[in-house]
Amino acid sequence: MYSTSFHSQLQQLRGTVDLAVGQFPENIVCRKVDTGDFELADYQKTLRMIFHQVLEGPFTFAMAGVNCRPHLRGAKEYFLHHAEEEKLHWRWVLNDLKETGYPADPVSLFPLPACQDYLSFNYYVALKMPIARIAIAMVLEGIGARYGALYARKICQLLSLTPKQTQFYAGHGNTDREHILDLWRVIESHELNDEEWQWMNYAAETASRLYRRMYEEALQH
Repeated sequence: MYSTSFHSQLQQLRGTVDLAVGQFPENIVCRKVDTGDFELADYQKTLRMIFHQVLEGPFTFAMAGVNCRPHLRGAKEYFLHHAEEEKLHWRWVLNDLKETGYPADPVSLFPLPACQDYLSFNYYVALKMPIARIAIAMVLEGIGARYGALYARKICQLLSLTPKQTQFYAGHGNTDREHILDLWRVIESHELNDEEWQWMNYAAETASRLYRRMYEEALQH
């Protein structure tokens, strides 16, 4: 039986995550897709931007799993499982870049500044308050579940792309719908203290701003 406080905290977090997800399409990439002005170079720049986040993200899940306190065993196990599941998704991004004729190897490039900021925050949370790494994932999985397949479809239509050229965004749109449900089940199975709940909301809000900034910066490089 959950306490009234638990339900209140959970509802607050749901509101924070829903707001973050709802604000995502305000970025320049989504706006250009919505107006039909999105070009192949924009798609490649977006993939180049996201590459390092997809490459490094699983390691932050694994780190959070290692650092979670023993009584959060369900979260620890989820982090490690999710890290394993996501560890090769960077190959989807690499494939889409190659299939669209991108000339550079993103592995040899440094992350763009906004992407580096986002990654740094993930590592910070994984060390400082690892359970809050779930809140970051809730925002990203929520964005992917709500918009991934939609924008992948729009981009395919605008640029006449084939499924081979959109593995990452189309693939994530499908898997994220399952992941977001898993994340809420993990949180609902743990009693968190007040500090942990505060960190959950802080992490979701901050990740939302940093992730949106990645998409704002993507087309500038």
